[in-house]
Amino acid sequence: MGWSTWCTDDPFCAFDTCDEVEVRSIADALVDSGLSKLGYTTILLDDCWADFNRTAEGKLQPLPKTFPSGIPALVRYLGDRGLGLGLYTDVGTTTCRKGRPGSYGHYETDAATFAEWGLSYVKIDNCARPGGKTEVELYSAFSAALNATGHPMYIGMCEWGDNHPEEWAPAIVQGYRVQQDHLPFAKFPPLAAGAGLGQGVVDVIEYMAYLQPSRHVAPYAWMDPDFLMTMYEPTMPRGVSRMEFSMWAMWSAPLITATDVRHMSHDKREILTNTEVLAIHSDPLWHAADLVANVSGGHVWARPLADGDIAVALLNFHDFLPRILKFDFAAVGWPAGQSAELRDLWAHASLGVHSTGYAHTVGPLDLLLVRMSKAQR
Repeated sequence: MGWSTWCTDDPFCAFDTCDEVEVRSIADALVDSGLSKLGYTTILLDDCWADFNRTAEGKLQPLPKTFPSGIPALVRYLGDRGLGLGLYTDVGTTTCRKGRPGSYGHYETDAATFAEWGLSYVKIDNCARPGGKTEVELYSAFSAALNATGHPMYIGMCEWGDNHPEEWAPAIVQGYRVQQDHLPFAKFPPLAAGAGLGQGVVDVIEYMAYLQPSRHVAPYAWMDPDFLMTMYEPTMPRGVSRMEFSMWAMWSAPLITATDVRHMSHDKREILTNTEVLAIHSDPLWHAADLVANVSGGHVWARPLADGDIAVALLNFHDFLPRILKFDFAAVGWPAGQSAELRDLWAHASLGVHSTGYAHTVGPLDLLLVRMSKAQR
């Protein structure tokens, strides 16, 4: 959980700009807003921080103009506030966005540098791969180099879902991208490199249904649908943002918001700080949600929880029309003959006790997220 530089201060997600002034201000905002106490403790600098040349010793270095104090000083600033720093690199020879130096041929050197700097997160992209090398070989070698340092670092693999990473990535990294870049829209065509059905929220959800998350998600084996674009104006309104946040939580996916957290609107704060949804995200059973029913213009998803409760999401994918969506208790795995109390996790209110099923009117491009609990006699 945390924040990424990807869209903040870059309204078109086109330049991936960042500097130490921005990062320090975000760190202060995470603390002052209370987000850090909820678990948002990682700050990730994406493809924006590194100089275009290595040092004379062959080490990566930050751009002196934008990070004049250096990375260790930034790590200390964040550490004093209970936060950790993550940096981007690439498994190939150059990075994706502006051709900065990649880590290929320098895995041991870069791993040692990241450990020396005290990083807590490394994002490894997949551009400019050398010929004759597979992703499995390259990411395995880089992972081994990072492990050899003895310094604990979360490794986030950005292979875009090619080559079925759910089958091999959990043995190599802690988190792995399952599809192409996610963009701040409800629906967007698949124009980027990588797997998937599209780049919008609905597209990601439909592709995750195909992947069946519960078959793969486990501690230190997190499927990553990419950054959160919560309340990115004007293309991510409240309903779409709630849908995005809810479903990422239902999969226990990384919750790395890529939008500005310094001056949050009421709606944005409400979404990012919803402790009832965050409890689903971190439920210790770690059983990711799966699609249980396709309905007209939407989905029903369910996730069993450690205390015997079940989280159920009713999603309306229609652009303009509300829909009456329903689910049968048996379909989501609720015990036969047992009544359940349903709680709306966005309204923070009880929906009453029900015995066999429930129906609810869900607005366009929005969802109902409920927690089912054993009804008290």
